[in-house]
Parts: sequence; structure tokens; C-alpha cells
Amino acid sequence: MPRGDSAPWLLGAASRFTVDRSVVLCQFPLTLIVVVVGVTSPALGPALLSDRMFELGFSLTLVLLALGAVVPWSELPRGGILVLPTLDFAAIALVHAGAAESLPGLGVLAVLPVVWLMRSSLPLWAALTLTGAGTLLVTALPGLAGGGAPGPAGVALLPVVMLCVGTVVRVTTMGALVRECELERKDDELGDLLRAAIERERLLTAILDTVDVGFTAVDAHGNTTLTNRQQELFNRLSYGSGHEGATRVLLFGADRTTELPVERRPVYRALTGETFADELVWVGDGEAQRALSTAARPIKNADGGITGALIVCSDVTELVEAVNAKDTFISNISHEFHAPLTSVLGYLELVLEDEHTLPNHLTGYVDVAGRNAERVLHLVADLLSTAGDRVRVHPRPVDLAALIEMSVRSNRLRAEKNDVTLRSSAVAPLWTLLDPLRISQVLDNLLSNAIKYSPGGGVVSILAEETPSAINLHVEDRGIGMTEQEARLVFSRFYRTPSARKADIDGAGLGLAITKSIVESHGGSIHCVSAPGEGSRFTVILPVNGEVGRVSPDPVQESV
Repeated sequence: MPRGDSAPWLLGAASRFTVDRSVVLCQFPLTLIVVVVGVTSPALGPALLSDRMFELGFSLTLVLLALGAVVPWSELPRGGILVLPTLDFAAIALVHAGAAESLPGLGVLAVLPVVWLMRSSLPLWAALTLTGAGTLLVTALPGLAGGGAPGPAGVALLPVVMLCVGTVVRVTTMGALVRECELERKDDELGDLLRAAIERERLLTAILDTVDVGFTAVDAHGNTTLTNRQQELFNRLSYGSGHEGATRVLLFGADRTTELPVERRPVYRALTGETFADELVWVGDGEAQRALSTAARPIKNADGGITGALIVCSDVTELVEAVNAKDTFISNISHEFHAPLTSVLGYLELVLEDEHTLPNHLTGYVDVAGRNAERVLHLVADLLSTAGDRVRVHPRPVDLAALIEMSVRSNRLRAEKNDVTLRSSAVAPLWTLLDPLRISQVLDNLLSNAIKYSPGGGVVSILAEETPSAINLHVEDRGIGMTEQEARLVFSRFYRTPSARKADIDGAGLGLAITKSIVESHGGSIHCVSAPGEGSRFTVILPVNGEVGRVSPDPVQESV
């Protein structure tokens, strides 16, 4: 036989063997009981084996068992196998008729073919018909063979009982089949869900291993339950170079040298319920040290209990180094400009002091050069203010209302040139702890901006009010205004709105960044509310008790 045909042949043989074995197993109990009765017949009745009826029934039972073993039932038409239980009724009737005097209860063996028929695929009416006819033959044959015939009630009792038993078996079988079908359906559904879950897990793993962001999921005890390839690289890096088998994690703060205590590490903070983002940490040591921007969020159950946490890490080393390089460059170039500009301004002032040095028509030119040099010097000062890593303040008791009045007076001339009316409202005195020089710089920046961005004139108002917990300072104008997105970006260094550039309003985009740094160095905050064509409102909130917060890092570095 060709090799390609062997597999179907083996499969068919296996299927036929399974069917034949089931037939033998169904037929075997009846044969075993009849054989046991025949073997024990000397003790039950000496003439039992010599009875013609019993002998025929005994032989028929053995023949039916042999047929069950040798006939290829799987190859016969469907339902052909039910010939065996039908003929079993005849075998039981003969055995029962032959042993009616010594063993009158053998008729109960009819329950075996009844169960077989009722569990088959026959319609209920056909199975009940065969059951009734077969059991009636079992009870009636002893009388037909010339033995003691039971009464009508005795003949009908066994068929009625078997019909009831058969009905119960069919109902039970159908219920079991329904449950089996339901279990198979649920098993198929679970299999589909399991395969879908496996596919989703593979897809998730592929996605997590593709991105250059590290993901770590931990349980409530801090044990890792899910991670990706990028995070595994970060984990290996955190043990340092040349530390094979090391267990101490090298995790440092923003200064790259102070090791983070356990309670300040991302996993610990997340498991205590803290949610944070853009926290800068350094991992590793030496030249391999990297800056990571970390974010974390606790995972909670339906009751609000923490069951784990998710930590995300991004490598921002190049960004941090670029920011530091930019700040260093700005600081260096600003220092290089400052000295020669100061010298230029000094010599220009000397020239202007001597009225006979220059002709009258050149004096105006020198004056213009001096004003432009002063403008460049102020720009250099702004660059120096924003290039440093921190803004230092020296607070002392100051009347804020007096500072506001002084700033309004110094900006009044500029306001008149722009046809802007300045209005101030502050309860005097308004004593608090602050750095008067720095806060004056804040007031001048806010007022000059309000005047500058009100090209059509109008009113610029400044209001100071004290609450139990803070001092609120408001500067409001009715100028060109900004969109909501522009209002969020206006405190970034070198940012200028498109409308300001289009209107050709001068500026370097540093004033509000400096203002924000000064306010935050005082432990306060600043925000802006604006709308295009409706003006802007800047609000500064300072602590009422003058508590100065820690020195704020550079805004760009802090956002990393």
C-alpha cells in the first residue's frame, strides 16, 4: 500500500476498533450474568442446564457477544447495531422461561437492553415500542412454552415497569446530552477566548518590545509581573558597569551623585498611592550613566485598595545634555557681551558729557547708539537671568503696595505714549516677606507687557488683595489677547505669539520666563487667562506669610 494511503486506513481502523469495543462492552454484562447463572446452576437447580429453553437462551447470549466482537458495526448502516439489544430480549425470554421455576426473577435482565435502546438515537416512540414488545415477550414466553402462565397483571407488570424505567433513562440521557452540548459549547467559547487572549498577549508583548520606552508592572509587594525589553536594559544599566551579580541598584537624583533613598524611588512611591510624571532620575555610573524621565500610577481594585503599580521610563539623556549645553552657551556668550557693552556705554556717556566734543548734528547719532547699546545690555541681563540653573531671592519685610505704586509711576510715561491708562488698587500698607528687587522686576515685566500689547490704547489695571493664605496680584489689559494654547506657552523662554510677531511688537520672549522663575522662587505661582481680542489677565499668588520655597531649578530642566 502506498505510504500516502496509510494514514486514512489507520484512522479508519482506529475508529472501527472504538465502535466494536463499545458494542462488546454493552453486550458483556448480560452475557456475564447468564454465564454465572449457568455455572452456578447445579446449586440452583440440577435440571437447569438440561432445559431446552435455558440452553437456547444461553447459547444465543454467547452468539450475540461473538457477533458484537466480529461484525464491523461501523461499516453497517446507521441503526444496524440495535439488532443486538432487540435480540437480547429473545435471549432473556428463553433464559427466563427455562429458569422460571428455580429463578423466576431473571426477567429483570430486560433492563439491560432497555437502557441500551433508550440511550440510542432511536426516536422515543420506536424505543418504547421495542421495549414494550421485548419485555412482553419476556413475561409471556413461559406461559406459551407450557409453564405456569402468570395472570394478566403479572404479564403486564414487567413491561409497564420497563417502560417507566426506559422513559426515565431517555429523559436523563437527553438532559445529560443537553448539558454535554452546553459544556462543549462553553468549552469552545473558552478555547476561543484563550486563543484570543494569547494573541492579544503576543501583540502586546511585540508592541512593548518595539517601543523605546521602558514599562514595568509590579504587584502589591513590589514583585515584577510584566516588563519589556527596553526596561530590562535599564535594569541592567542600574547595576552599574563592572558589577556582575550586583544587587544594589544605582539610582540617583537630578544632581547625578546623591543616591535616592528607598522611599523616593518610583516603585515605592507608586505603591504608596502616589501618581507622578516627568520625574528625572539618573541610573548607572560612570560614562554609561543615563537620565530617565519616570512616571508612575498605582493600580487599584474595586474597593480602592492598591494591588500593584505601573512605572514608565524614557531615556532623556540627550535632551538633558542639550538643555545644559544651551544654558552654558547662553551664559558664556552673555558674559562675553556684558563687559564690552558696559565699556561702550561708558565711553558714549563721556562723549555726551562734553558738549564741545561733537558737532550738534552728531550728538543725536551718539544718543541713538547709546539707547541701542542699553537695549542690548538689558537683553544680555535677561539672558543671564534665564541661563542660570536657579533664581536666588533675598526676602525681607516689604510693603508690596509701595512697590506697586513705584512700578506704576515708572511705567506711566510709556503708558501715555501708547495712550494707555494705568489704574492700581491695593490696600496700603501690604507688608510681607519678599525680595523687593525681584518683585519689582516682576511688576515691571507684567506692566510693560500689558502696555506693549495694548497698541490701540485702553486701560491696564493692577490689583493686589490679601487672603488668609496668600496675596493675589492681578494685572489685566484689554489688548490683543492670546489663545488658550498660547497662554499656556507664554511662560516658556523665547516664546512669542504669532499675533505679536505679526504686529511687529519688539521683545525677546524672556520677560515672562524670568517672571515665572522669580515668583516660584518665592514659593508662589503665576498663571494667565486670555482670549484673542479681549485682552489678558495675569495672576500672581504669593504666600501671605512670606515663606520662601526651595530654590527652583531651571524651568526647562524641571519639565524634563
